[in-house]
Amino acid sequence: MAEFFIFIYAMLAMFVIQAMHINRRAERPNPQMVTLVGWGLFSLSSTLAVLLGAVALALALGLQVPLPDHFSAPLF
Repeated sequence: MAEFFIFIYAMLAMFVIQAMHINRRAERPNPQMVTLVGWGLFSLSSTLAVLLGAVALALALGLQVPLPDHFSAPLF
């Protein structure tokens, strides 16, 4: 299921970047919907970066973070 959300995120991000690039080249303003989706993707990325950074810091400090049962990657 995570792969599906990552695929949708990547498709939206590429659409927004491509639309903004084309609009900049044509010297016209971006539609409001493109701007709002871009800000939404930026907010999602920033929030995930902060949350995952907090988990990484907690693991580095030796705290026991509850991970999902199917998480099988060795941490250290």
